[in-house]
Amino acid sequence: MNFIYKNKNYCIPSSLSEITLKQRIDFDKIYLSEIEKRKEDLYKVDEEGNVIKPDEVDEMIFNIKIASMNFSFFSGIPLDEVEKNIPLEDVLAVYHSCFKQIYEEQTNLNLQENYLFHNEIWKIETPMLTFESKITFNEFIVSKQIIKQMDELGAGNWEAMLYLSAIFLKRENEVFQEEWLSSNSERLKLMETLPMDIAIAVAFFLQTSMIIYLKTSPYSAKEVMEKDPI
Repeated sequence: MNFIYKNKNYCIPSSLSEITLKQRIDFDKIYLSEIEKRKEDLYKVDEEGNVIKPDEVDEMIFNIKIASMNFSFFSGIPLDEVEKNIPLEDVLAVYHSCFKQIYEEQTNLNLQENYLFHNEIWKIETPMLTFESKITFNEFIVSKQIIKQMDELGAGNWEAMLYLSAIFLKRENEVFQEEWLSSNSERLKLMETLPMDIAIAVAFFLQTSMIIYLKTSPYSAKEVMEKDPI
């Protein structure tokens, strides 16, 4: 979606495919801790663990802050300038037009067998381990690490998705290389450009696969972590 401010055109993403994994990671680095703190202060719980209904004005202020953060980050306009100079109705209009659509797309994402990324076909590889699995020792070690990585991803750490995508999103007949996981490797840099629709598909597929694997494994995730810590 295009937005004109001070005679300059700004493009705000309106779909997951227009947002990269690196952008999501960077957004969280800048704003996630503040968002979580504000949310914790706003949505308090009683002694029985029930959420206490927050003040409507405070909740509205919180939602406006979220909208302003997103508007600022994806437009590149400093947050204080967004809050001081851009009419609130414009910020909210862009936010609801773009990010509400993105949220709905995320909740209704259709998984595919193959994905087009940088004009090449990529496929998500199942991370399950069985006696019939034809994997290398390095991939076996990495697959053990997946349990910890999944915990981090579940907590909202999208940086873990860089490594998971580097390992399990592959071109046809591509073989895992240990150097893919080295800091600043070309593989990780490539995964930074991964569109969020594919990144979320990889995350969902891996989480589902691990749930199925752990349910059919003689060891639970907890037992693996306790008996064979990494």
